[in-house]
Amino acid sequence: MHPYRLQQLVASVPDGIDADQRARLLAHVQTSDGCRARADRVRDELRRALDGGDGIATRALDLACELDGLERVQQRVDGWLTALVDELTAAPSAVRYDDGVPA
Repeated sequence: MHPYRLQQLVASVPDGIDADQRARLLAHVQTSDGCRARADRVRDELRRALDGGDGIATRALDLACELDGLERVQQRVDGWLTALVDELTAAPSAVRYDDGVPA
């Protein structure tokens, strides 16, 4: 997830969440951002390898496979983060009793 989008998503979470929820959110954010940064590094290294400046074809293939995995994992991790933010920002549903008045 792009850092700006990540920042926007996290900013939408209310400040009043409890410590456990905050820790969970932070773990998701760090995982998403770490995956993006790692994919960027591997992508740059792959470009250098394919330009012939950083090793042999086997290294380029290894990097391409790693990048493919990171890009797929990034989508999954970002989905988890988005679902968590949705959960943390959802308005609590009103409980209704038989009298029709929300509790």
